[in-house]
Amino acid sequence: MGLLDSLKRSFAKQAAPGTVAVPPGPKPEPDEIKVSEVTAIELLAELRRGGAPLVLDCRESYERRQGYIPGSVHIVMREIPYHLDKLDRTADIVVACAHGSRSYGVAGYLIENGFRARSLRGGIAGWLTQGGAIARL
Repeated sequence: MGLLDSLKRSFAKQAAPGTVAVPPGPKPEPDEIKVSEVTAIELLAELRRGGAPLVLDCRESYERRQGYIPGSVHIVMREIPYHLDKLDRTADIVVACAHGSRSYGVAGYLIENGFRARSLRGGIAGWLTQGGAIARL
């Protein structure tokens, strides 16, 4: 007996008399994590007001040497799973990268692991174009 015959028999057993057997549909996707984004202007305003979220720079070390947001914490993206214990779970974390793509993913990962995190839209490039100060190593 072939695979097709096995499938027909399987569906024939499940179908009630007079109905057509329909294979089960795909499993629903788990709820997608929603990551909030903050613009450089919004983050600048928060920092000026003293709201002081923890800024987490997830770029590579060579990128950080080119300039970083003063006071930011640096953990390279690939190292974040190993350093979750160094982050305050009650802190408001804003994740920054070069242009905002990696930080969005890292913020989603942090949210999945019980942190409050947002992504800096446009990354350090957006920060600079909006007048944000940078420090250098």
